[in-house]
Amino acid sequence: MDDGPLADAIARLESTPAPAAARFDAPEPLAGPVAFLPAAFNPPTIAHLRLLERAAETVSATPAALLTTRNVDKGVTGAPLPARLEMLLAARRDGYRHAVLAANAARIIDQVAALESAFPAADPTPVVGFDTLVRLFDPRYYTSITAELDRFFERRRVIAANRGPHALEAVAEWLRTNARDYADRVILVELEPEAAAISSTRARELAAAGILPDLVPPAVRAILAERPYYRAGQP
Repeated sequence: MDDGPLADAIARLESTPAPAAARFDAPEPLAGPVAFLPAAFNPPTIAHLRLLERAAETVSATPAALLTTRNVDKGVTGAPLPARLEMLLAARRDGYRHAVLAANAARIIDQVAALESAFPAADPTPVVGFDTLVRLFDPRYYTSITAELDRFFERRRVIAANRGPHALEAVAEWLRTNARDYADRVILVELEPEAAAISSTRARELAAAGILPDLVPPAVRAILAERPYYRAGQP
């Protein structure tokens, strides 16, 4: 699939007012348990894909990478959205088995609604790192946080992992302190320290310096070698 159809699909999602999602790795709709990681994937890293594997193994689900075309805190910079989908699809050639999705929703609860609408036979569970977990419980993103989260957690769980400097026990302690009413609906999984330390920010920094980052799958690295999205001076 080249940039044209990918760009057209993203444009359709962006023009849809209600939460919407689409699948890009296969024509058939998702069904059954799905552990999905919503992220900007700018670029996709080994940490993203390892986290997806761990989460999917934990709940016996299909792993799915969900490109979010909107973000509660960020605009779109770096690689264009179609290129990020292309990189996620390319990573499958390296043996990763994730489904590749995109959605037009920024909030976790709306992403779940988008997947439920697009794939009625699927049972989606979001996968988050610490920063996204904190945003999930941030009242700034809700009209009525208690009512909205009560409805969400009545039917859904969340998988959370350690990322960066935040050890798994620190994540658990944060939940006990800041989201006690919902802590029993959050499944904690531990990512290996090497993978937990990897970030897209660091991958972009290396790429900007002209270094092909080994923090991304080989197929993604090959794309970055051809198209220097993160090089200094690139639009």
